[in-house]
Amino acid sequence: MDEAEQVQDGNGVTILDLFNVVRRHVITAVVTLVIVMVAICAYTFTCTPQYTATSELLATYRSSAAASGASSNAGELSSGANYINSQIQTYPQLVKTESVLQPVIDDLGLDTTVKGLAASVTASNPDDTMLVDISVNNPDPKQASSIANSVAENLRKQVTSTIYSDEGDKIISPVNLTVVQQAYAPASPSSPNVKLNLAAGLAVGVILGIVVAFIKDLLDTRVRRDSDVTAVIDAPVLGSLSRNEAYVGTSPVIISRPASREAEEIRRLRTNVMFVLPDEPLSNVIVVTSAGPSEGKTTLSVNLATAFAENGSKVLLIDADVRNPSVSKALGIEGAVGLTHLITNRVSSHDAIQRYWKPNFHVLPAGKQTMNPSILLNSRAMKALVEQVSGAYDYVIIDTAPMQVANDAAVFAKEGPELLLVAGLGVTEKKLLRQTGRELSTLSIDPVGLAMNYGETEKPQKGGYYYYGDESDDNGRKRQIQHKKSEKMKKD
Repeated sequence: MDEAEQVQDGNGVTILDLFNVVRRHVITAVVTLVIVMVAICAYTFTCTPQYTATSELLATYRSSAAASGASSNAGELSSGANYINSQIQTYPQLVKTESVLQPVIDDLGLDTTVKGLAASVTASNPDDTMLVDISVNNPDPKQASSIANSVAENLRKQVTSTIYSDEGDKIISPVNLTVVQQAYAPASPSSPNVKLNLAAGLAVGVILGIVVAFIKDLLDTRVRRDSDVTAVIDAPVLGSLSRNEAYVGTSPVIISRPASREAEEIRRLRTNVMFVLPDEPLSNVIVVTSAGPSEGKTTLSVNLATAFAENGSKVLLIDADVRNPSVSKALGIEGAVGLTHLITNRVSSHDAIQRYWKPNFHVLPAGKQTMNPSILLNSRAMKALVEQVSGAYDYVIIDTAPMQVANDAAVFAKEGPELLLVAGLGVTEKKLLRQTGRELSTLSIDPVGLAMNYGETEKPQKGGYYYYGDESDDNGRKRQIQHKKSEKMKKD
């Protein structure tokens, strides 16, 4: 098993399942990524470039001893260092005050306010240093450097200026600020950072695309894969039918296209059904139903019955969906007389049951609805008919109404026949499937298996030995022989 398949979360969801979610909604994920990238590009390439210029000042302690020409002792130096540490933390805020910025506006003749200029000026004190960094953002690189140098100079004046006490005594600031790095006009803009923005947009777009794909999958009300069905119905998947127009028509694919991929899908389902049927009374009676309408249960019933007949088994196909008969339409046969007439003793089995395609393939259409279908299908006559045909035929396929319409299939299965549940991928409603699962569980009915319909057709691999075609068996064998010869010539 692949390592990715072994990594599971608490709900038993594998990484492969997550990948499949994104793959199913890849268009949504890609569209989300494109939208994010377009928005990021629009912002990046339309916003005004900003240039950042930075000046730097160094704070030192001016001791009273040094001011008088005497040497400073260690204690005074330590005290001075602590003082500067406590004062320098206030300088980043002092930079944004009117006392520092108004002179800058006046000196440079800037058309702005103190508040507006403060928004473009930032100051910081790098950790464990006596430095103050002043940075200015401006669309003009020269003006950015001019403002940064002016702010640094005015901050120096503000901190080191001499003040006088009320008694007229001269007080000299113990902190001396020195500009150690002038600001120069930057050669390239600091924002927008095109590479960083595009990389961040790509990362955000991918993540957001995946999230949107998961949300879309969670909000999806229909089953899209086999695991959606098996999570509700505890039964094995016996086969899958692809979404193909070959199934549409008045002839089963085994008859119309015997060498096709679709015919092999039906044969595979037939074989798997044969293997899982228990050796019990009435187990050769297979009741086919679905949770809701339009899931392809009749198409599957017709084709499955044909596959059994092709195999040489004696088969009876019964259309028990008397509310909406469709077997006769699928086979292109007359369906006016059938099950409803036979159960009510208005016709004999000889008149109601028709032979189709081969002598061993018989069909019992639904006939016209003449009474309440539930009463008809729950009658003793119906039960007697099922018991009778189960002994006369190798396999009996009963096409019934969807569980959403009626629980006829459950009534049949409760008496002994096996239930085959059809689920149409992209059609079956999750809510309806859960309701069907709960009803079957309440009635203690375990489906013999599941058949998936409307699956995605797999692309044939190049260089494959086998092929699928639409020709007859003779033409198919000819093409197979030609294929073998072609492969042999290539090797030679």
